[in-house]
Amino acid sequence: MQINIILVLIITVLISIFAVQNSSPVDLNFLGWSFQQINLVLVIICSFVVGALAVFFLALTKQLKSALKIRELTGQNNRLAEEIERLKSESGKQMEPGSGDLDE
Repeated sequence: MQINIILVLIITVLISIFAVQNSSPVDLNFLGWSFQQINLVLVIICSFVVGALAVFFLALTKQLKSALKIRELTGQNNRLAEEIERLKSESGKQMEPGSGDLDE
């Protein structure tokens, strides 16, 4: 976990340095929108933030699906454990003392 945090910090610092070194104003055209003389730092940082948010939400979706599956499997495991105990107790009641072992 700490390695992930360190990697994210390194990437963030590198992108920040890149953005500051490329701070000239540019014209931006995107999907029919046109922005004149917008600072390239804003474009770089906004692109980074949008990408980071996309990754975060995709990871969050996967995490939630995993948590729901774990909850479902835990419930199923508990039900099966209860059924095993019930069957053990029923089989113990059916066997009478002194009637012989199953190994015979």
